[in-house]
Amino acid sequence: MNRRPLVAVFGSSTIRESGPESREAEELGRRLAVAGADVITGGYGGAMAACSRGAHEAGAHVVGVTVDLFEGRAPVNRWVKERVHTNDLFERLRTIIGRADAFIALSGSVGTLAEIFLTWNLLMAKGHPAAPLVLLGAPWKGWLEAQREPGLVLPELFAYVQLADTPEQAARLALEGAAPPSA
Repeated sequence: MNRRPLVAVFGSSTIRESGPESREAEELGRRLAVAGADVITGGYGGAMAACSRGAHEAGAHVVGVTVDLFEGRAPVNRWVKERVHTNDLFERLRTIIGRADAFIALSGSVGTLAEIFLTWNLLMAKGHPAAPLVLLGAPWKGWLEAQREPGLVLPELFAYVQLADTPEQAARLALEGAAPPSA
């Protein structure tokens, strides 16, 4: 029996529920679910909750990977159907990245950047099976270009990262490039 692809979605925990970033995250979750994918996030609020809601309401299984460090900050979002609790951030990242078949990053801060850089590094070094890493939204274009400026990131490494303008495009890129999951 084959399972559905599991897409990791990274994003800010501090976005407002009524803002455009929240609507974008919810639409991404919905698009992934409708396309036949399940979702794994950090399990808390903000973009994680919005994406989880969109995915859950469209019929996807939602995995939330929580961590001791953040337990006092906020509860697990109510759309998480499978909670995986970890002791520290390293275990949390290892769990999310290790289980995912593809990756999408929404707008975020330092935590989202850590998730992107670790994922990018693992993909580049073959520490994770080949998988798409998609950055959704206009701010990522300038950010990615800034990584080229100092000439420290080798040009061939940019092949591991794709840009998407819409949730629909991000979902399509992630699922087109994801290896078919095995049972």
